[in-house]
Amino acid sequence: MTFEDLNKEEKELLNSAEEAMAFAYNPYTSQTRVGAAVRVNTGEVVKGSSMANASSTVNLCAERVAVANANTQGLRNITALALIGTDSDGVVENPVMPCGVCRQFMEESLIVNGGDIEIICSNSAKTNIIKTSLKALLPLPYKGSNA
Repeated sequence: MTFEDLNKEEKELLNSAEEAMAFAYNPYTSQTRVGAAVRVNTGEVVKGSSMANASSTVNLCAERVAVANANTQGLRNITALALIGTDSDGVVENPVMPCGVCRQFMEESLIVNGGDIEIICSNSAKTNIIKTSLKALLPLPYKGSNA
């Protein structure tokens, strides 16, 4: 699937993720930069960008930043998320996918929205896009002792 195959809302969400990517921070070896955007049930879009750190265990993925930004604004009912990224050459051939930590992190959003989250993952050129859902990416989430 390519950018042209997306509907208007999906294109807008992916473009917002691309805008956020401009603010991603990673001066380290890979220089991977990722942008994310989430849409909530009101239609509002909130962005996030990845932030690397010399101590790699404290890196922040773009999707967690976007979800946390939305939460801080009281926008908890997330319905869609888009991701896009580049590397040190400015090119990523394959769609950028949420890592396992981010998948589990987003799982908490399902408690609020009671449904699923559409996930749009794109390569840097928007020529290789995967549309899926959080439940498809994380079919058996950790539920903790309260489940």
